[in-house]
Amino acid sequence: MTITKSKVYIKTDAQNRIIRCEGGYTTPADLSGWIYIDEGTGDRYNLCQSHYFDGGTFTADGIPRYKLADSKPVLRSEEEIAADRSALPAPPPSRVEVLEAEVTRLRAQNELQAQHQTFLENCLLEMGNIVYA
Repeated sequence: MTITKSKVYIKTDAQNRIIRCEGGYTTPADLSGWIYIDEGTGDRYNLCQSHYFDGGTFTADGIPRYKLADSKPVLRSEEEIAADRSALPAPPPSRVEVLEAEVTRLRAQNELQAQHQTFLENCLLEMGNIVYA
């Protein structure tokens, strides 16, 4: 019985960070731009998206954990990962933050309207005093 070996391919970004891993059951039909890195048998090779790299391809916040160095995948340093993390854009405001800002804006608007109302009432009182004086 012949056991077929599955090949593992990766894609990297401009900084050589590994951003995709395919092979085995999910080998791309078009391998243009893919880099062959390994082959073997078992889940590590057949289901390489989730089994090939220890700890996964990405951190919990989406930072690539591995890079290609000297044609070999290697774990990136904590400093490299931290630099990527610090370059992430700030998250958009949460729904609660948006609503709190809207409440603050409406309160300020209500305060201005109340001040305007008080001003108009004082003007009317003053005009009434002049007319009836």
